[in-house]
Amino acid sequence: MDHAEAKARMEEIQRIMERATLWTLLPGTAAVVGGILVLAGCGVSYWMTGSLDFAAMLDLPVSQQVLFCVMWFAIGVAGVLLETLLTARSARKQGMSPTIRSARVAAFSLAPSVVVAMVLTVKFLIPPIPRPEEIQYIVPVWMMLYGTGVYTAGLFSIRAPRVLGLVFLTFGVVALMGLPQYGVVTAALSFGLLHIVFGLYILGKQRQGLES
Repeated sequence: MDHAEAKARMEEIQRIMERATLWTLLPGTAAVVGGILVLAGCGVSYWMTGSLDFAAMLDLPVSQQVLFCVMWFAIGVAGVLLETLLTARSARKQGMSPTIRSARVAAFSLAPSVVVAMVLTVKFLIPPIPRPEEIQYIVPVWMMLYGTGVYTAGLFSIRAPRVLGLVFLTFGVVALMGLPQYGVVTAALSFGLLHIVFGLYILGKQRQGLES
């Protein structure tokens, strides 16, 4: 095997790895739709509370507080289900198995951060008396832990998820240190707008891969 042939084979392997990563870790359509759902949730949150601070939910009647939490829980579940379904469909179209190693690595890398974020969310929301300063931590904590999980998963794949993870992590630190009272805005900008922009980027990369 000469140098040119070896280089061609390495480039082909890289393209295959990128294709696998794009559907196992960052399904573009799921990111766009999930971002739209988050933006809608932020809009409804502001409509319900009249505030950009998620802690303002404590001023709502108990029944509306429950609806508020159920809405965000439904958005989270819908996002996960959508990602799972679209990932599996994309894998089948490309003749790949959704259970290959890259998919397992992505899931195992993200799962611990998501579990920790869920536990902290429950802790902040259901103490004997919920405190506004703790509820304000929910969005920054999710941003930082989500960013950590995505970055970790990106260590085993292409550069794009590492960039996304670092951006989320940075935004989360800024939100925690200086903007905790603007959770609706930071959630909309990160889980909403950033996911939409990144999802459109991934869809563009996928089209390029199919055309190449």
